[in-house]
Amino acid sequence: MTDMRNLYQEVILDHNKSPRNFGELIDANHCAVGHNPLCGDHIKVFLIMNDDVVEAIKFFGEGCAICKASASMMTVAVKGKIKSEIIELIDEFRSMVTGKLDM
Repeated sequence: MTDMRNLYQEVILDHNKSPRNFGELIDANHCAVGHNPLCGDHIKVFLIMNDDVVEAIKFFGEGCAICKASASMMTVAVKGKIKSEIIELIDEFRSMVTGKLDM
C-alpha cells in the first residue's frame, strides 16, 4: 500500500507542479466552468471538438493541488478521444470512486 501511496503522491505533485494543457484556448468551441464553493476551487475547461473528437483541450483556474492535478490528468486522458470513449472513461471513474468497479 505504501508503494501505491507514494506513486499517487508523485503523480499528484507532478501534475500540480507542472500541469499539462494549462491555459486558455481562445478558439474553443466548447467551454465548461466548475466551482466548488466549499473550498474555493474554480476551474474553466476549454475544448476544440470536431466530429465528436477532442482535438484540443486546456484548463485554467485556481484550486488546490488535487483540483489542479485532476484537471491536468483529465485533459491528458481525453485529448484525442471520441465522445463515446470519454463517456466510458467517466462511467469507469464513477464506478471506481464509488467502489463498484471490480479491479
